Amino acid sequence: MKVQLAHVNTEVIAQDMLNFNPQKTDFLGAYLPAMQSGKFVWDVIMDNIPEHQRYGNNAHFLRWGWHPRLEDIEHRQEKDLDFYFFGMMSQRRRGMLQAIQAKGFRGTADGSCPYFLRNDRIARAKVQLNIIQEDKYTHVNSFRICYLANNRCAILSERETDPANYLSLARIADKEHFADAVADLVTGDKWRALGEQAYADFRKVTMQTCLEELLDQSLAGATV
Repeated sequence: MKVQLAHVNTEVIAQDMLNFNPQKTDFLGAYLPAMQSGKFVWDVIMDNIPEHQRYGNNAHFLRWGWHPRLEDIEHRQEKDLDFYFFGMMSQRRRGMLQAIQAKGFRGTADGSCPYFLRNDRIARAKVQLNIIQEDKYTHVNSFRICYLANNRCAILSERETDPANYLSLARIADKEHFADAVADLVTGDKWRALGEQAYADFRKVTMQTCLEELLDQSLAGATV
């Protein structure tokens, strides 16, 4: 008998593993059975849906949409940071941040911090960065992109696998030209215009609509 619950997955599913790490989670022995014990699975990573289909899961893509209660960044009128990055730090990310700073731009990064400190630094920075953690993680960080767009932020991102088209809300630059893209955005008001456009585009689809449609699909058992 299925338990009356939805399993919400936020991790990469590939090669019968979670996040490519067989030592951290017993995917086949514990995680997969836990997902299958519920009525359905909601997954924030669209790339995972083919894997769910392979296991026979009643799984559906959870798309993020605009919500007024997520508008909680009070932007500084005069911003003293050119860029900001928040997220788990890796050598790859650290190298790209150092390359930007070497060009003379002022910014900071946090691997872990309270949300109010993170939000204050978002408010102080002209450009918010989305940098790939490791080359093996190819999917877009939808949490970061959508939260920033919901808050009128200018987003500069590397190209990632993005079937949900979240990166339409950001400017894209490859690793070799990332610092140059920062330079271009902080010139004049380009960063401000990018943030306003991201907000306008993201607001076209509300979170309420996303959840209503998702619940209808999940209860009907239709795969998307």
